[in-house]
Amino acid sequence: MNIKISNNYLSFDGHPSDALRFVDEIHETYDEAGTDMGKTLNDFIFAIEVALQNAGYLDEDFNKTEQQNAL
Repeated sequence: MNIKISNNYLSFDGHPSDALRFVDEIHETYDEAGTDMGKTLNDFIFAIEVALQNAGYLDEDFNKTEQQNAL
């Protein structure tokens, strides 16, 4: 099963573990920089997170689930 997202000119098609790592790294980068993400990137990351929720890897509060630990 892959997570597949296309949003404007950005796209992601990969394994859920790669999607989780990508989302975590983007959040970490922006948190460390102390800046806000632009709307396009924020919407893209949110779409990936929603896909991960729908696949059962994130809960309704965007926390990792037990299924994520099995990756």
